[in-house]
Order: sequence, then structure tokens, then C-alpha cells
Amino acid sequence: MASAEEHYVTSKQITTRLKRSAGQLDGVLRMMADDRPCDEVLVQLSAVKSSIDKAMKLVIARNINNCVDNMADADVKNLEQSLDLLLKTK
Repeated sequence: MASAEEHYVTSKQITTRLKRSAGQLDGVLRMMADDRPCDEVLVQLSAVKSSIDKAMKLVIARNINNCVDNMADADVKNLEQSLDLLLKTK
């Protein structure tokens, strides 16, 4: 089934998320080099962690979606709804 479901999560989305995470982590390293206060560094590290968590969810969603080729349409719809919920969670 070569449809929109097959490309529910694209490699570009995952790559974009990981590049954003890498940029945030570079920022944290600069903050450390500048001896920024601990609380500021921790806020940014938390943002990096959240971004990586979202990238992991995208990878999982893509993997699951690649397994739906032989599923009934109703099952695919239910899975899509579950994936939407997964991607929205923190």
C-alpha cells in the first residue's frame, strides 16, 4: 500500500528533529564554556532531552507504520490515531 500512510513519518522529519537537537546541545556546550549558571544550563539540557525524546517517538512511529502493509483499513486508522497520541505526548 504505497499511500500517505506509508510516509506518515518521513526520514526528513526525523533528521530535522535530530539536527535541532544537535544545535541545542552545541548551545549547551557553549553555555558551559561561558560558565553560565547551573539553572540556565539545566533548562537547556531539559530542552535537548525533550527534543531527543520526540525524535525517538518519530523513529518508533515510522517503524510501526512500516509494518501496516497487510493490515485492514480499520486497523490502520486505529494505529494512526494511536501514533498521533504517541507523538503528542511528552
